[in-house]
Amino acid sequence: MPCAICHMTFLLYGALQVSNNVSIATLTIDAGTRIRGDIVGAVDHLLVWPGSNIDAQGTASRPVRFTSDDLGVAGSGEWGGLFLRGFNGLPTLTGTQGANRLDYVVVAEAGASVTVTIDGVAGTYTDNIVLNGVDSATTLTFVQSHNSAKDGLRIMNGDPRLSWILTTGAMRDGIWFRDFNGLIKDLLVIHNRDTGGSSGRAGIYASETVAGDSNPRIVNATLVGRDNSSTVAGATDNEFGILFADNTDQVRMANVLIANFRNGCFEADSAANLSLIDTTTPGPNYLYGVHCANETGANASFGVVRTSAVGFPTGTVAANNSNGNGLVYYNGAVNAVNFTGEAAERGNNFTAGWYLSTIGSIGNGFLDGDTNQDGAIDAADIMSAFVVADDGAGGFNQDVASDTGGYDLTHIDAVRGGAVTNVQFDNWSVGTLRSDTFTVR
Repeated sequence: MPCAICHMTFLLYGALQVSNNVSIATLTIDAGTRIRGDIVGAVDHLLVWPGSNIDAQGTASRPVRFTSDDLGVAGSGEWGGLFLRGFNGLPTLTGTQGANRLDYVVVAEAGASVTVTIDGVAGTYTDNIVLNGVDSATTLTFVQSHNSAKDGLRIMNGDPRLSWILTTGAMRDGIWFRDFNGLIKDLLVIHNRDTGGSSGRAGIYASETVAGDSNPRIVNATLVGRDNSSTVAGATDNEFGILFADNTDQVRMANVLIANFRNGCFEADSAANLSLIDTTTPGPNYLYGVHCANETGANASFGVVRTSAVGFPTGTVAANNSNGNGLVYYNGAVNAVNFTGEAAERGNNFTAGWYLSTIGSIGNGFLDGDTNQDGAIDAADIMSAFVVADDGAGGFNQDVASDTGGYDLTHIDAVRGGAVTNVQFDNWSVGTLRSDTFTVR
């Protein structure tokens, strides 16, 4: 039973639940629609029940926007958020997973506490967007999470596919996942700074249950911290680009740039075991081209391995300033990180200057389509181990350059480089002015 919402502003009143145990429904939200919520009387939120789905297809000129019911987008925790629930992780409830689709969607100012109970399984969340138990039929393309009270996106128990994701101003983690085996490509995190260890924790938080498994593929990611210092992490400090925790033992990451997180590039904590991650041709685990620096100064402990964890094997972390293929920290190298556009007012041109034009001595090596850097653009390039193929879903890789044969390049400048890719977040995203308080300081 289709339900259409067209070209209008709608106010939520408490929980809007799409279907239940005995019926399946599709909530269709047209381009340009605004949905507003608050916490008066009850915490407004939208819950898509397992088996049902949401189809919200905005456009670059007419995005779908979920915000609170006041003016502006400067708040946080002003309504509940968006929850997409699938069957994975439920004890008895089964069925065909819903094909959720979010295109050009903004979710802002959410994270008021919401408890969701399905099939006897309860979870309490304070996040903008929660993807729990969904599979690859759920796709997010050009989605922004802004000013979440906790995590920008919280993903667990599944393998959804996410492309061109922007998280800004999250009060804890930009992306948080547990038992996640899906894909995130073309990711930009502009993070909150930490305040007393209670917020601004990590650009990406990786987690895994004892009985579960996390091994996502994350390619073309730029993680930008907002701190104006570089400080060796103490026992409880955890402002890092990536935090590997909670039994994490696998990850597939290629072409990741990390800058300006106060305590460093990565932390291994809470029984994480990174000993099988290497820099060889992608297999079960790999790091390939993870580059990290801090513009405010060197940090002798750019990577922290807590006593409960096991760090990367020898050789995975390359020598400082070496431009290696594993994880490289540019420890005080002159002009190691070269951001353009930090000091200028960006206006609507949100990404026109937001990229790392160089890192160390590496330039923009892959933008011409020569993914294997053999000097020729040919059929061999689409066979690179570090590209992501179009799955034929229609639109998921709409941003891919025509000379790549339908593949997404893992180019050095990540999501911020190139004449086409550096405007992908312009106009439709929120909070793009300096006065919106999440520019890098």
